[in-house]
Amino acid sequence: MTILVCHNHYAVRAGEDHAVGAESQLLRDYGHEVVTYVRDNREIGKWPWWRKVGLVMAGFYHPGVAREIRKLVTRVRPDVAHVHNVFPLLSPGIVKVLRAAGIPVVYTAHNFRCVCANGLLFRHGKVCHDCLHWRYAVCVRERCFRDSWWASLWYAAIIWWHRWRRTWQRHVTRVIALNHFSRGLLLQAGFAEKQLVVLPNFADEGYAIEVERKEAYVVFVGRLVEEKGVVTVLGAAELVPEVRVHIAGGGPLESMVRSTVSAKGLKNVTLLGHIEKEQLALVVAGALVLVFASLCYENCPLVVVNALWAGTPVVAARTGGVPEFVPEGRAGWHFTPGDSVELAERLKWVWTHRREVEGMRAQVRAWAREQFAPRVHAERLREIYAEAIAAVRRG
Repeated sequence: MTILVCHNHYAVRAGEDHAVGAESQLLRDYGHEVVTYVRDNREIGKWPWWRKVGLVMAGFYHPGVAREIRKLVTRVRPDVAHVHNVFPLLSPGIVKVLRAAGIPVVYTAHNFRCVCANGLLFRHGKVCHDCLHWRYAVCVRERCFRDSWWASLWYAAIIWWHRWRRTWQRHVTRVIALNHFSRGLLLQAGFAEKQLVVLPNFADEGYAIEVERKEAYVVFVGRLVEEKGVVTVLGAAELVPEVRVHIAGGGPLESMVRSTVSAKGLKNVTLLGHIEKEQLALVVAGALVLVFASLCYENCPLVVVNALWAGTPVVAARTGGVPEFVPEGRAGWHFTPGDSVELAERLKWVWTHRREVEGMRAQVRAWAREQFAPRVHAERLREIYAEAIAAVRRG
């Protein structure tokens, strides 16, 4: 099967970028021909001002991208197109171009950008459904995207226009939601029942490693931004000084995190900063548990998937689809998002039952092999492509 993968990379690389790259390689490994059409938001910073002005309209429909896609489709004749992020360089208009060329289109909703300007359904530290219910004026007033009135107006206008035109519903054959919770939200957003299928991300097999655990610690891995819940983790660490907490990652809140650790004398907290993939795998595999503290809806975070693959139980915020991936007592435990006290109670229990927690690793691995095996993902993806092709042929 020949698959055209279309993706707009983020300027700051995100889990979605890694998932797209890994999935493309997986398809190649299983014998498919993968042709990619990618753009990168890092390009924008190098553009002259007049080209940036032109992007305002191109975000709705990009004629240059449309021409390139038509030429590529004519030359390659893919069996199916798999579209990921389209903002802002590809534009949602790309799916119309592909369908007009007779190509079945599969779209993976890695986040909620098809309905929400910031893609998270999250504002001012809380979950928000205003965009889901077409209240885009609120999005602009509250500057939901990059804390900018102008950027929020631009993205809200693009999203509103394509929702009103039903671009996604009319031109996308199958929409992949990463969990059943997200599928429900996409149904509310207007997608058809027959369009939606559920397929979570798959694990990085590099996390299937055994490490010698010289000392016990729990680890938080993620960007240091509000929605990832690092403040919740710091609050919990302060309440359980006997628990060694490692924090891996960087981001806008890094200086605040460092100053908090220093000011409150959190000697049990170790800041690891950004660490590379191979070292990160060792840190996660060596942890007693992974702490996943996001405040916003999460679809299928790779950090959770990979921790489970390593056999590391997860103490996860009860948000979005995450509870589907971390069954209570089998692969980890849940707590209320943003509740440092409840998280501290969970960590205290984990710390005082270390032998019991270590004994869970085999069942955690077994659960991950059932849910996130690359082989299973590749086969299910092939089936989704075949369904999309058959649906287009039926008309």
